[in-house]
Amino acid sequence: MIRNQPLFKYVFLGGDILVITCSFFFALQTTIPEFWEITCREAFFGVSHFLLYCIFLVIYLFCFLFNNLYKRDVIISRYRQFILILKSLLAGGITCVMVMVVANIDYLVLHGKSLIFFYSLSALFLLFVYRVLSAKMTLRFLIKKNIYQSRILIIGGDTAAKHTALALLNDSFSNFHLVGFVDDYKEEGAVILDGFRNLGTLAGLEDLLKTANVDEILIAIDNAPYSRLIHIVERCLQTGKVVRIYSDLLNIIAKKMKVENYATIPVIMLSQNPLDGYPWSVKRNIDFYLSLVALVLLSPVFLAIAVGIKLSSKGPVIFKQERIGKGGKPFSFYKFRSMHINSDASEHKEFVKDFIRKGKQCDNTKIKVFKITDDPRIFKFGRFIRKTSLDELPQLFNVLKGDMSLVAPRPCLAYEWECYDDWHKRRLDILPGCTGMWQALGRSTVSFEEMVILDLYYISNMSLWLDLKIVLHTFPVIFLGKGGF
Repeated sequence: MIRNQPLFKYVFLGGDILVITCSFFFALQTTIPEFWEITCREAFFGVSHFLLYCIFLVIYLFCFLFNNLYKRDVIISRYRQFILILKSLLAGGITCVMVMVVANIDYLVLHGKSLIFFYSLSALFLLFVYRVLSAKMTLRFLIKKNIYQSRILIIGGDTAAKHTALALLNDSFSNFHLVGFVDDYKEEGAVILDGFRNLGTLAGLEDLLKTANVDEILIAIDNAPYSRLIHIVERCLQTGKVVRIYSDLLNIIAKKMKVENYATIPVIMLSQNPLDGYPWSVKRNIDFYLSLVALVLLSPVFLAIAVGIKLSSKGPVIFKQERIGKGGKPFSFYKFRSMHINSDASEHKEFVKDFIRKGKQCDNTKIKVFKITDDPRIFKFGRFIRKTSLDELPQLFNVLKGDMSLVAPRPCLAYEWECYDDWHKRRLDILPGCTGMWQALGRSTVSFEEMVILDLYYISNMSLWLDLKIVLHTFPVIFLGKGGF
């Protein structure tokens, strides 16, 4: 993932590090005039401030990343960039104050507010000058020096591909060089747009890339079934090139995620290697230790829920069910029981199968009983824990066992798996998770096929950073009870 980022992003990242560094030491010198003198005399004083500097650096860079300050369309928009800089400085300042209070170092508590004030003032001024006022000039300079350029091959030859090509060619910050098109349904050499030709078919993509100088592959296809689109994506990822996609079929991602714009086109970046640069053992260790800590900290909540279930309905507290996990392998899945025992699931099976088969055209009036809170199988307290997703907490035991991860696509029921098409099953090529993009961004407000697309996007772009963003989005969804069944 990191090696596929354009060079200009590293230029701005380096500038931000310099701004944070200068602002930090300016604030220290302003707040504590004798800073350098004490630092030279007392080693601990210098070391503690270096650690504080590292904390500042990590917190503020995280805020910049979270607010998308390294996306091209943000950088070239002065107003958007200025607003996001203000948000980042505010969030970073609040977080740093909290860190200082928790650290409970006397002189930091004493000077903390002044330190943050002078730091924010200095950082705002420097960021305004070099980002808001100078960003466009910086990009133009990089383009002029051929440092920031991208040679793009478009997969597709119909309306979406032509629309994408025109947008790239007409971009005022045009660092894009269109190589040509690849379309299986047009003759090789056929002109598709303004002298740009069809260079071949998808089957000959590797051979084409050996002769053509291509930096990125941009898939721009609308009139294809999902299965065909997934095949094209996989074929392109095998080339090892940077792959981005623009398609109305993936609108759910553009709506739910803050994607990057190429000119006026929202493009979605895909990665060939999930967890690129991070071994799977890192994700597994994080899952294990976080779930262990969560089980200890949440033990009073477990006890309260158990009492609530026992007072509301006869039967066991924990509901064990067979679910389908990685590669179609079944495992025992744990939840707090929210339904009356011996509830008839036949109608629910029919609803789920109908939902999968028909996607957005699912007949919601036919089986209205299973819409969100209308399911009669759920008792009153069970409805509350389902609405707030508290019924999912026992899945932390599944994470400890290694059946699940904290963040990944959700496992499915056996009768759901039977209805899946081959491309649907790709969502469980990895360990299932307690929460995923569907739960964090859509929950029960998206269609089945949109859910699968979100899960496949996660698998293609999986990283610890994306996991963190999903977790941060999940908490407000849970607390507000949005979309829960």
